[in-house]
Amino acid sequence: MPSVEKAIEKIEKGEHEEGLSLLKDLREKSDHETLLQIAQIYYELGLIEDAIDVTEELIAFHPDVDELKMFAAELYMEMEREEEAIDLLSSVDQDSDEYLESLLLAADLYERQGLSEVAEQKLLTAKRIAPNEPVITFGLGEFYLHHGNFNRSAIYFEALLNEGHETFNHTSVALRLAEALTGSGKFEEAVAYYEKGLNDESNPDDWFGYALTTERVGDHQKTIKALNHLKDLDPQYTTLYPTLAKAYEEEGAIKEAMDVYLEGIRLDEFNPELYFHAAKLALKLDQEEKGHDLLKHALSLDPSNMKATATLMDLYMKEERFEEVTDLAKEVERYGDLSSEAHWKAAMAFRELEDDDNALKHYEFAYTELKEQADFLEDFGWYHLEIGKRETAKDLFKASLQKDPNKIHLEEELLRLEEM
Repeated sequence: MPSVEKAIEKIEKGEHEEGLSLLKDLREKSDHETLLQIAQIYYELGLIEDAIDVTEELIAFHPDVDELKMFAAELYMEMEREEEAIDLLSSVDQDSDEYLESLLLAADLYERQGLSEVAEQKLLTAKRIAPNEPVITFGLGEFYLHHGNFNRSAIYFEALLNEGHETFNHTSVALRLAEALTGSGKFEEAVAYYEKGLNDESNPDDWFGYALTTERVGDHQKTIKALNHLKDLDPQYTTLYPTLAKAYEEEGAIKEAMDVYLEGIRLDEFNPELYFHAAKLALKLDQEEKGHDLLKHALSLDPSNMKATATLMDLYMKEERFEEVTDLAKEVERYGDLSSEAHWKAAMAFRELEDDDNALKHYEFAYTELKEQADFLEDFGWYHLEIGKRETAKDLFKASLQKDPNKIHLEEELLRLEEM
């Protein structure tokens, strides 16, 4: 008679069909202990339906064996047959040796279904039964971390560390605690636990989390060191580049920040934010032509990027390239609305080009959101004075003065207008 070992040997040698054929023969002739072996082999081979068939057959003979129920429940969960898994887990007796594990499996299952409150109760019940079981403590820490209850999560991870569990399931407990502390706003404490848990085997997300936390406490040197290490580990981790560049900029290292943005662009060439921030630094370095090119590229990728639009308009206005300001305004309006600041710049450009209809249109759009800004009200007033609307100009000058009483020159202008 063929044996389970013979079938396994065939499968390991690559003779899958012969091995599976032997297992099929064994299913019809073996005792229940061998059938359980066969079910487990099917599971390891990814033949979940076959594993379920054999396990259901065994449960029919042994309906009170909780180990079989647990195995079957895991198989059902693999196949997303969740209701059947729940029925089996619910049937495990509270006095059973498998009851604790059934609670943990049920918690996982209810969490998958979005029934978080039920999952939490299963975990808390397990905690009451076995308060010192680390797998339950870790499970509760993970559960609360996942749901944003960072303070409660930190309690469980800290308890694990105090009990001497530095790692759990190949996961650094210190790093999990650091993440929970960061979420609860305890950044300085979090930095210490990040430094306790990080090593060269840590995944890139943990290094990035550490960098973000050091940035929040204002330790830019640590941020730079962490992100450069992350860059060495995984240069394709493109979200690091804006944060690293910002840290260099905070340290006054503008050239280094610019280089980081350009490096990021080479790896993530369709990210408009990288082009925009690189452009701003180029302008700080008096590289205006480069700034122009980078801003244009940012807008070609995202025409609705109002920050890039406003910055490029500022450049054009400074260089008195008024037609390019108006052309840019028209181009952006093809894709959506201009910001109020962009409307104001467009209005000033049309005004310089003596296109009063378009100037007034953009001033009026800008007025909706900028009517509380003294400088805008003054500029709008001067424009009305230019086109001969003195009363409106006076009203706007008065409104501007009300917002900023230091504009003494407007008082003088109002007196002059009153005398005319």
